[in-house]
Order: sequence, then C-alpha cells, then structure tokens
Amino acid sequence: MATKRVLAISGSLRNPSFTEKMLDKLIEGLGPDVELQKFYPHKMDIGPCNSCWSCWGKKTPGLCTQKDDFEQILAAYKQADYLLWAFPLYFFGMPATVKNVLDRFFIALEPAQQLGPDGLTEHSSRFDCHPRTVLISSCGFAEIENFDLLRKHFHLICQQLHWPQAGEVLISASGAGNLPHLFDAKYELIKKAGAELADGAISPDTATAIAEVMIPAEYYRQMATAYFAGGIGGRLKQISIGAKVIRQANKED
Repeated sequence: MATKRVLAISGSLRNPSFTEKMLDKLIEGLGPDVELQKFYPHKMDIGPCNSCWSCWGKKTPGLCTQKDDFEQILAAYKQADYLLWAFPLYFFGMPATVKNVLDRFFIALEPAQQLGPDGLTEHSSRFDCHPRTVLISSCGFAEIENFDLLRKHFHLICQQLHWPQAGEVLISASGAGNLPHLFDAKYELIKKAGAELADGAISPDTATAIAEVMIPAEYYRQMATAYFAGGIGGRLKQISIGAKVIRQANKED
C-alpha cells in the first residue's frame, strides 16, 4: 500500500482543542501508512506576506525573501498528497495565524494571468502540487449556516491554487462536545470520512451527517450562556441542560 503523505495545518489556539480532535479522527480514518507532517501556525515564526512580489520576479522566482518557518510548510506541501486545514471559526472566517499561512501560498502561483475553465481570471501553478484538500472547522454557534462565508472563501482559495477540494468536515454547536458520549457517533463518522478521503473524496452524505446538529439550538444557547456566566449557578445550569440533552439523545437511539 502506497504511503499517504499528509500535510495538516492545525490552527486552533486552544489546548486541548476540539478542532484538532476532529483533525486527528480524520487522519485516523485515512488508515495505515500515513506520513504525517502537522504544523501549528500560532507556535511558529511566520510573517505575513508583504506583497513585495520578489517570488514573482525574474531574479528569485519561487523564492520568498522572508526566511522563516513557512519554509517548513512549503517543503512539506511540495511532497503532500493530502492538505488538511483545521481551525475553528473566528468571526465567520479563519484565525489570523492561519490566514497568514494561506497568504504565503502566493508563492505557489505564476504571475501571468489567464482565463480559467469557470470563466474567471486565475494564475497557473508554479509547482506541480495538487494535494486533495479538506476544510475542517468547528463553530461555537448552533447553526450550520454560520460556515457559509468560510465555505465560499475556502472554495475560491482551492480554485485559485488548483487544489482539488476533497470534502469538508464541519461541526457547529461544538461546545456540546463536552457532554459525555454525545458526539461518539459523530467521531466515528469523521473516521469514515477519512476512509472515504483515502479512496478519493469525502462523500456529501457523510459530510451532511457529520454536520447534523446534536443539540436543540435553544438548549445550546442556554448552556453557552451559563458557561460564561460562571460560578456554581452557571455550572449547575450547564449540568441540568446537558442531562436533558443526553436523555433526549438516548431516547432517540
């Protein structure tokens, strides 16, 4: 069996991280013979793209003037079969540290503009790199629609960088992941998504099942509000609501 070379960007600034757990479950589903290189942008020295265009110039084409930790990511990218982007939703987009990394992939494009197959202007690829790319994200609001802007943005990024988009793993109401066993079936679905990715791409049916909200939105809002209220009262309210959710989930099973 051929080795699966995986480049994973783990963009959550929290530890422990629910989003990284999603990422790890997907990687587990990819099966054996995985060569993994995982990077944490917030722990690395990666400057923003300064738009100097040196990497597009005739003197140093494909070389960045910034000698920082992005070089490690770029080296892994040039060998990757899979490119996994995992980060929580920050104000309906991606964390700044992750956007820094994406901006630096400017180096992967040629300067000449051309007409793409969709009728939009694009650049050609500088490197012969087209890893299967997956978006993995979690959201602290209950509604899956909160991902809409991010999904569109990520789709355009993949399109412009000539990355075949191989699916997405999205979970809203992610704070409910702290309730005992509520997300066990969801974690198994994420591993199934990894197995599907190994065969080509995550199926829309599996992505939809993963995105299914496991807790009524009003219960979730009450739980989240109680969590940030803190104190014994807030904790007791979280426990009370969580118990209702788990009882309801058990009845449905």
